[in-house]
Amino acid sequence: MKHKLLTTLLALVSALCLCLASAGCGAHAHTYAVTWSSDESSHWHAATCSHTAERKDEGAHTYENGKCTTCNYEHKAHAFGAYVKTETEHSQTCSVCKKTVSAVHTYTNGKCTACEYEHQDHTYGADGACEVCGKTRPPLYTKSEDGSKIYFGEYPQSEVKEAATVAALTEKAGVLPSEEDWGEWTSYGYYYGGEVTDYMWYIDVELNGSKYRGVYFTLERNYKTGSKILSYQDDNGYLTETVYWFRFEPIEWRVLKSEDGKAFLMANIILDGGQYYHSYDERTQDGETVYPNNYRESDIRTWLTENFYETAFDSAAQAIIETTTVDNRAGTDNPYACEDTQDKVFLLSSDDVVNETYGFAPSGDPDVSRQLQATDYAKAQGIQPKDDTACFSWWLRTPENKAKGKTVFRIAETGQVQGGAYWIGGGENVDYVRNGIVPALWIAL
Repeated sequence: MKHKLLTTLLALVSALCLCLASAGCGAHAHTYAVTWSSDESSHWHAATCSHTAERKDEGAHTYENGKCTTCNYEHKAHAFGAYVKTETEHSQTCSVCKKTVSAVHTYTNGKCTACEYEHQDHTYGADGACEVCGKTRPPLYTKSEDGSKIYFGEYPQSEVKEAATVAALTEKAGVLPSEEDWGEWTSYGYYYGGEVTDYMWYIDVELNGSKYRGVYFTLERNYKTGSKILSYQDDNGYLTETVYWFRFEPIEWRVLKSEDGKAFLMANIILDGGQYYHSYDERTQDGETVYPNNYRESDIRTWLTENFYETAFDSAAQAIIETTTVDNRAGTDNPYACEDTQDKVFLLSSDDVVNETYGFAPSGDPDVSRQLQATDYAKAQGIQPKDDTACFSWWLRTPENKAKGKTVFRIAETGQVQGGAYWIGGGENVDYVRNGIVPALWIAL
């Protein structure tokens, strides 16, 4: 009997305890950890109650540069996207957590070993390697197999015809220039009606490792002959208010003479076009009269020694161009001859182009040795086309001894020397735009 009562009593106590426990669980508020718990996908505050596994404020991670903005969980399994490249470094961003990592380029012969960025603005040292990326400098010049031609320097020459490339270059060049706002473009500073006027501009752009020059103009280059005002840009197919693009390409030079480790070169194609001097008027300079056909003070010499020299040759190429004493016939019976000049780049003289040792015909008659074709870029500058030949006329530096110092020698499209005793018709007026420019220079081989 006692045993049965004891068993009953224990059962009642056990039931009471269970009931009290259940009542207590529902009666108190759960407590949770202050710090966050987390895994790869979410975060939460874990309950500190030993009898429950509930979570408080559970949610997915929201990232900013690799860390959850709520719980500071740091993402590890990154899914980095494509490289973003600048001139100095590259970076990648994780598509999951938006973390960005950056590093400076590490180069092997010009390309970054990580992102394959190709370095452009090389600074070559004495060993011929770029001091930044280690790329080996290409040869300063190359020769044709027979040695009669040398390829040296670069200048805009062939027109870009591919529509996609033209569109990409035009987009990269940005807003087109105007007289009031050039934007990123540079004015040629050409004369118009005797005054420098901003109506024709250029811009140099790099695309996919190649260099291009854009040309845009709102007025045509022109000059006056008698009562007529002439321009030939439209005759060559280049119209106002249209952007044209030209590739920088190696310049082909004809070797006129080689001696003592040096070579005398002339461009084997007309590279540009423009005026010898912009005015017929003589002027007084340092107390002396300077005539329009004075080579030393001419616009064309300034262009050759500054604009062309700086555009066509980098510093390494410039280092092998010799300074030449240019014979300008001072002391002759030609009152328009000027003193000799010391130049890196110059025009040929009327004596040069009849010199047999240079490969020219000894007379001034029409001859193929003096016939030259022209680049697309030169045609866009307004040199004069001829229906009967693919060749163009080009300037010489020699002043004519007549016409009050307003004319100089030139080579006609037929290869004829025009000026002085060579041709009864005389030379060319200094302010004509229609003639091409053919640079000459000496280089150390």
